[in-house]
Amino acid sequence: MLRGISTEQQKTGVIFREVQNLHNNIFWIFVLYPAFLLWYIQVQRYVLVKPSGVQNVPDLYLNILWFVFGVFFPFMLYYTKHITEVRMDGIYIRFVPLNFSFKKIPYYIVEECKIQAYDSFKGGEADKSKTPQQKVSPVVILKLISGEKMLISSRKPDELCRAIQQAAAQY
Repeated sequence: MLRGISTEQQKTGVIFREVQNLHNNIFWIFVLYPAFLLWYIQVQRYVLVKPSGVQNVPDLYLNILWFVFGVFFPFMLYYTKHITEVRMDGIYIRFVPLNFSFKKIPYYIVEECKIQAYDSFKGGEADKSKTPQQKVSPVVILKLISGEKMLISSRKPDELCRAIQQAAAQY
């Protein structure tokens, strides 16, 4: 029996679960500006029946642009989330809505699990000489038996790494 795990989690086999909503304000600015612009053009054209100054663009193209940038991208950004689960038989990762099912990483291919500061701009280990303005986030790094390294982003990297080590020891 694993310590600190409720009976409900033991029945489902989930030891640790984290859902990260990826709603960043910068992304919303870049997605909503064209969306509002295209919604404005569509309302001008169809509701107020005024030409909006876009006379040289065919209706079909404007409708496609409105659907893609005015409906689809805001919808995708709103529902985008990263789910990480540590279960009894492996680590499960899913990026909603792009992955339709979880991707499983079985424990037998995980050689080592550790937490490390990671600089996303450099794409590698963070320098110790960083100033406080330069953000460096800790990530969980899995070293696989093939020699490859896999990064798992988490807002609670200590809990995630502890759950992986605990479940791998039970496996």
